[in-house]
Amino acid sequence: MTATTDCILTLDYEIFGNGLGDVRTDVVEPAHRILSLCNAHHAKMTIFFEVAEYWAFDRYDAPLRASLGYSPCEEMRKQATDAIAQGHDVQLHLHPQWIDAVYDGHAWQLNTSRWRLADLSDDPGNRGRMASITGLLHKGKSTLEDMIRPVKPDYECTCLRAGGFCAEPSRQIIAAMKALGLKGDSSVVKGYRKAVAATGATLVDYSHVTTGKTAWWTMEDDLTVEGEPGEHVLELSVSAEIQPYWKNLRWTTVRAALKRRQSERLGRADRSEAKKFSSVPSFRGGLKRALTSQAIMFDYCKLSSRDMLRRVQKHARCGGGPLVLIGHTKDFVNDRHFERFLARLGESGHVRFRSMSEVIRDMNGAPKTSVVCQNPR
Repeated sequence: MTATTDCILTLDYEIFGNGLGDVRTDVVEPAHRILSLCNAHHAKMTIFFEVAEYWAFDRYDAPLRASLGYSPCEEMRKQATDAIAQGHDVQLHLHPQWIDAVYDGHAWQLNTSRWRLADLSDDPGNRGRMASITGLLHKGKSTLEDMIRPVKPDYECTCLRAGGFCAEPSRQIIAAMKALGLKGDSSVVKGYRKAVAATGATLVDYSHVTTGKTAWWTMEDDLTVEGEPGEHVLELSVSAEIQPYWKNLRWTTVRAALKRRQSERLGRADRSEAKKFSSVPSFRGGLKRALTSQAIMFDYCKLSSRDMLRRVQKHARCGGGPLVLIGHTKDFVNDRHFERFLARLGESGHVRFRSMSEVIRDMNGAPKTSVVCQNPR
């Protein structure tokens, strides 16, 4: 490897999309360990902060304090501002099912008919309407900027990651992002497909994405199709490889899945609605999944340090370009593997850790003819 590769570490900062989990156990504590390791190895992390659940925690702050003995929204807010003060980045992440979430004193009741951002209608002229794409993104961007600017006055929220990677169809999403000054997106995972566990209905399908690039400027109506350089939205896709799932089964993967299953079993007796959108498959579903080829994300919470290094080095041989790695706080179980990965990568001299904000700023200011890195073959 001779060229320098920009490596963007990203962290989805949230409990489970079906409302289960504990903020302190599944978000704040693992994020603290991740950020501490990043600080030790001078690696910048971009936190994709889930604003819709943060709003819900804020609305129900008093009963949550009484039930949990702490304030989830207060701990999330403090950790985000501390991360910024340490030199990390915070960007926009949201799951629409949290918009009108209700806390019954024991568990969260979510509106799963709003699972995808595109399930919302849009009203571009009314940024105050929460149930619209524009209104939701406007409030999300404003929430983060109001939270962060007391610590970093020049902070700007410039990037979106849609909840569950569900950013299709994307015409209205792109229009809203452009209107609000959201310059970048990191929702697309080439080859990724996910369906509702109970019904088989497709939630998101990126199996049709054909571009060989890792990042591209989009068309006006489609995040997955390359348009003219410098136009519309910059897509920084989550790095992934298409492989049989069984080839990536490691103890780290199993531990992350067991942690999710344990967390999802806690919370309430009646979880029939939550189970429809469970992130952990049944035994039969897991066996089927293991035997099929699918998009394996560059996920530092699920892959071993050795697997992660192999993927990054393979990518870097193509001559540079942005590489987007992903993790979820609720999946982080192996500090040793993550630390080893950061240390080895830092020693290589061919990779530099950069924030999402930095890469979006630089690529939006690049010449129109600039070339974005191709995927390694």
